[in-house]
This record gives sequence, C-alpha cells and structure tokens, in this order.
Amino acid sequence: MPRHKEPPWGFVCPYEHHCPHLQGLSTQWVFSEYQRSHVREHAHWLSREEMAEENSRLLQTLQKQEEEIDRLKAENKRLHQQNFKPNIKKQNETKASNPKTGQAETKKKKKRGAPKGHPPWNRKKPEKIDQTVEVDAPCTCPDCSASTDLSRPETTSYVQEDIVLRPQIVVTEYIHTSAWCPNCEKQVVQTLDNEILNAPIGPRAKAAALFLRHDLKLSYRKVQLALKTLYGFDFVPASTLGFEKRARKNADPVYADLIEKVRASDIVHADETHWRQDGINHQIWHAGTTDIAVFRIDKSRSSEAAKRLLGDKIDGLLVTDAYAGYNAIEVQARQSCLAHLIRKADELLKLLRAKKYPDHKSISFCRKIAKLFTLTCRKAIPAPKTEKQNLKQRFSRLLDSICSAPLETAKAETLRKRLIPGAREYDEVFAFIDFDGPPTNNHAERALRPLVIFRKISMGTRSSIGSENITIFASLVQTAKLQDAPVLPIMHALLTGSPAQAQAALFDNSG
Repeated sequence: MPRHKEPPWGFVCPYEHHCPHLQGLSTQWVFSEYQRSHVREHAHWLSREEMAEENSRLLQTLQKQEEEIDRLKAENKRLHQQNFKPNIKKQNETKASNPKTGQAETKKKKKRGAPKGHPPWNRKKPEKIDQTVEVDAPCTCPDCSASTDLSRPETTSYVQEDIVLRPQIVVTEYIHTSAWCPNCEKQVVQTLDNEILNAPIGPRAKAAALFLRHDLKLSYRKVQLALKTLYGFDFVPASTLGFEKRARKNADPVYADLIEKVRASDIVHADETHWRQDGINHQIWHAGTTDIAVFRIDKSRSSEAAKRLLGDKIDGLLVTDAYAGYNAIEVQARQSCLAHLIRKADELLKLLRAKKYPDHKSISFCRKIAKLFTLTCRKAIPAPKTEKQNLKQRFSRLLDSICSAPLETAKAETLRKRLIPGAREYDEVFAFIDFDGPPTNNHAERALRPLVIFRKISMGTRSSIGSENITIFASLVQTAKLQDAPVLPIMHALLTGSPAQAQAALFDNSG
C-alpha cells in the first residue's frame, strides 16, 4: 500500500479555518481539542474514582447505622419485656438419660404453696376480750324462714377480731344461742349486721383489705403490711384471697347485672389492652358508659372475645377505636375515635416533613385532616335534628373535598382510603352527631388506666380465678367511682349482706 505523500514545503491548506469535511470547523481548533481530551479524560477518571470511594464509605456508614438501629430496637424491646416470662409455658423439662435404664428422666413440676415441712401459720388467740355480745336465738330459720323451736337451745361462742374507725383493734366474743329448726332439722343461729359467722377476722378488716387491694391497687403483701403497720392487725398475705372468695358470692350477681346494664345502654364505650396471666399473653376488655364500667380478661383478642363481653347486638352507639374485632357486633351505629385519627395524621405529618424531598400534597392532606377532626371534637352538637343533619353533611363535604385526590406517599394514601365514601370508617367518623355522643374513646381509655398501672405493679395474675377477681372487683370499684359512691360500704355489704344490699350500696339506693 503506497504511503501518503508529504505536502510540499510551505504548503497551506485552503480549508484550514473552514474545513467542509469537519462541518465547517477549524482543523487547528479540532486538533488542539483532541490533544486536550487526554488530560480531561484523565481528570474525569480521577473524579469517578474519588466518587466511588466516597460512595463506598457512605454505604459502610449507612450499614453501620442500620445495624446500630436494629441493635437499639432489639435492646428497647428487651428492656420492655425483661420483666415478663416467656409467652410459651415450659412443659416438663427432660433431664439427661438414666445410664441404667437408658430412658430420659422427667422432672416433676413443683407444687405451688409452702415448701414441704414448712410449719403452718395459725392465728394467735387474743389475750383480751374488749366486749362480749350475746345473741338471742332466732325465732325463724335464716335458711328457710320456718319457725324455730326455742325449747332446745345450744350455746356456741367464738372470738372475732375487727377494726373500728380509730386505729385500735377491737376483739369481740360472740356467744350465740341456737334454736332448732324442724324444717331443716338442725340448730340455727342468728347473725348480726357487723358479724361474719365463725370467722376469726371481722368484716371491717376484710373490707379494708379489699379496699387496699382493688381500689388502691396494692399487692397482697403490701395489703398485709399496711394493716399491720397502721392498726397492728396481722394476717398472712394469702388471707386476702379468702376475703375475695367470700365477697365473690355476692359480687358475682352484681357483676352479671352490670354486664346486662351495659349491653342495654344507648351509648357504649369499649377498648382493650394486654394483660399477663401466668406468663401468657391475655387481653383485658372494657365496656361501659358514663355510669357503669365492666372489665373482662380473655385470652383472645378476636371478635368472639368482644362478643363474650358486649353480646351479639347493641341497640345504640358503640364508641371504639378502629380495631376490626368489634365489626362482628351488630350495632345501630359505631363511632370511630377521632383522637386516634388526629394522632395518626400528626405522626404522618412529622414523618413527611422530615423527608429530604417532602410530598407537599400528603403534608397538606394530613394537616387538613387533623384540623377538621380537631374542629369536629370542639364543635357543640345542636339540639334540633335538622341542624344535626346539616352539621353532619357539612363535615362530610369537607372530608370528601380533602380526600378527593390520590396521594403518592403510601401511608398517607392508606389513611385517605379509610376516609373516602364507601369505606367502612367513612360512616363512623361523624356518627356521634346523631346520638349526642362523644367523638373520641377517651372514656374507655381512662377507665382502663388504673388497671394498666396495676399491671405494672403486679405483673398480671397467676390463675383464671385471680383474673376473675381482678375484673369483678375492678368493675365494682370503677362503677362506684362513676356513681360517686364510697367503696368501703360496698365491700362491707359484699361480706355481710346480700347481692341486693351490695347493689343498693353501689348505686347509693338509686335503684
């Protein structure tokens, strides 16, 4: 192949400054740019290497931060759960296999109660009797109301310790003269108002112990310590369980009546929170009105658990949060708690504003939703029915305009879909207007608050009987507070009276 010929000496290309083969560019300028391109390419690759190193450092930092966040989350969860036992109860643990038999030995579960050989605790007999009360034989049998035979008397006596209003223990000896009941064919005695038959501890002391346990939320040991310190009245902590067992005989009918009263109410508040029973997760449910409170501990958080407390149907307004477990209950209307929606919108608003590139439409949506529901909570409900409908339509139109356009942020879009026409919660945000009810579920949360504090003190209960005691007496105490009734007379009536007398003390004879 022939070589290119060298141009002659002094040759100047006529197209040096305007070459048609280079689209009119100068050949001298193109050649100079070609020479500088090597320097630029080298600088470009240096920048790319620096950026790659910077990205690598940032990825390592991000990975370390994510690991630290996961560690802190796990540590926070551990701190919250370190006071509780595992959710799954340990079955009989298996020891190492026996070398003689080759079979595994099973470790027996330790029986509850005092250790083997531990001496029992017996009440010391009082050395001094402050007063003696003689009780006449009854003319009628207290069991069947038949006339008694006074010609066959028998005398029995026992000593009973009790508490008076001043810090002094009064020891009373009751000497009963019995009478023969021909109908029951047994000797019967008469019981006075402030007397518990054949009981070494009187009703005032037992009522005070129940008051400290279920109203002041003290543990069994602190109940015993309080009465011993204040009055010098000593008993074992387990005795309070016996006090509860005796009071339960009259408390169970009153508790069942409270449940029926709640189910028949026009406006019912309901909520639930977690509880621990023998280390197993449970739920404590609340249902009540402004006058009555009822609690129930259930292992499940399902709709069936809600039905076991509230029943299958409520002819009125049910005020709850957005939990779907209440959907199975047939109600006339349901009010979703607006405070929960306001809190949800505020939390989303903080997250959206913290982003580097915030979604302004979602921010505006959350701000308007929070403002609308806050205004709804503060708005006074008018009395005429037509004005109620106008107010409800006005709020609905505002809600429709706010939720009209879809949003880019997923969480904000989820909240919007809950509030658009056709969604279940759309008809529940303004239902309180028709019933003159509350727009929030604050009443139920305030009712659960004492038991939440009690849960932190006691770490839950050990058995189903303990859970039943907690729910029954908590229902009576909370109802008494709503009725402005003193708790001590109620506890005294449960120990010495009948269910009707306890109910009269609970509702202060209001019927």
